[in-house]
Amino acid sequence: MEAKFYEPMYKDGKIVAFADIDVAEGITIRGFRVIKGVNGLFAAVPSKPVTVDGQTQYMKQVVFDTNDHREEFLAKLLRDYAAWMDNRAAKPGAPHDLLSVDARDLGGDS
Repeated sequence: MEAKFYEPMYKDGKIVAFADIDVAEGITIRGFRVIKGVNGLFAAVPSKPVTVDGQTQYMKQVVFDTNDHREEFLAKLLRDYAAWMDNRAAKPGAPHDLLSVDARDLGGDS
């Protein structure tokens, strides 16, 4: 798994970064979010708004077979985000949009 992080265009919300994830050769899922919540950072899967009976609901675009897989995947995404931020801090002045973090470079699983 390789994650490519980038900052949101507008920094007035709670989203601190977006991520596109290469999950397999030639397959990328776009639109994961890293969000600053009341209890700290958390990761969220991509979602699309749909209107049902006049009300907007958000439908998840990625579904995991178990809650454990979901939690493990999103925890890994947060670890990759932390590594990305560390990389940014270590290289001041470098362009930072779309920097990627490869799980193999962090000693994690691919």
